[in-house]
Amino acid sequence: MRWRRRVWAGVVATHALACVAGCRDSGPAPAPAVTRPASQPDPWAEHQAPGDAGPAAEPVWFPAEDVVAAQVAELAGPALRGRGSGTADERRAADRVAQWMQEAGAEPGLSGRWLQPFTFEDGRTSQNVVGVIVGSDPAAGHVVVGAHYDHLGEVDGRIHPGADDNASGVAGLVGIAAALFHAGQRPRLTVVLVAFGAEEAGLHGSAHYAANPVRPLDRAVVMVNLDMIGRPEFLSAAEYRLARLLVPARGIGAITAPGGGGWVERARVAAVAEGRPLVSAGDFGSTVEAAIRPLVEYRGDHRSFAVHGVPYLWLSTSMHDDYHRPSDTADRVDPGTVAAVGRMVVRVIRAL
Repeated sequence: MRWRRRVWAGVVATHALACVAGCRDSGPAPAPAVTRPASQPDPWAEHQAPGDAGPAAEPVWFPAEDVVAAQVAELAGPALRGRGSGTADERRAADRVAQWMQEAGAEPGLSGRWLQPFTFEDGRTSQNVVGVIVGSDPAAGHVVVGAHYDHLGEVDGRIHPGADDNASGVAGLVGIAAALFHAGQRPRLTVVLVAFGAEEAGLHGSAHYAANPVRPLDRAVVMVNLDMIGRPEFLSAAEYRLARLLVPARGIGAITAPGGGGWVERARVAAVAEGRPLVSAGDFGSTVEAAIRPLVEYRGDHRSFAVHGVPYLWLSTSMHDDYHRPSDTADRVDPGTVAAVGRMVVRVIRAL
């Protein structure tokens, strides 16, 4: 993820401004109690999955957490030196992700090839990794699931491992491929899995894929973007301490295009089945949602699909204080959270 103030900065700003207005002359004050009008439902009240949730509520096989942890550790390990956009380290990471996709059961997405090369900026080269799980109804359209695999590389002589940003999303992506290939879990819709290169340099990999898709984008039902899904505590960055008054600690963040097409509610049903609360900007009303959207709407790889009219569902456990720092290491990623988000995506896809 290439930008600093993420999904829930609008929540922080809204409530911080309220505190400043009330406390300017009297110094710091205790945090106000959080209240809601009686007519407004509490978004954190326990949700019950609908009785007709079908595959969204059924048990889901997913790779073991130690497999997820090993993949995060390898991508974020010193041998790949932070997978800088357009570097030989990024290319080695791409080759490894392609191998994992093959082992997961995906088919290469480009006429027998896994890698989709492209050039960007000053002639640097990168590549996307593209795999496909063919659904039981090939004529029913497809889903794109994506996660960028590059990071910052070496900055000022220090390697930035990018374990949560975004080795966590890539491990989730590979796990989703394996789960959808697993016996009894084949989806009806075909799923195109893309690990994007050169995201940190400006969303170049997703832009190239969207301009050169392996299946027509007008047949894409939704694009699911996995970016930073590995921290067990939602909004753990110090700058979000006010927002944490309003959100559950173990939440999974979700945002969709305006109107949403029901994707947040589909994800919420899947989150309930995983025992995790889903947090969406729309849960806090139109005023807060309007403050959040300009900050996040087009700040990740989902943007490249949104400009082509493809609905998107972006999932993230949001910011932490290790973001874009050498301290974003594999030991701080929770494989159980990565697996939970991965299973959520599998549930959503199988329910389509």
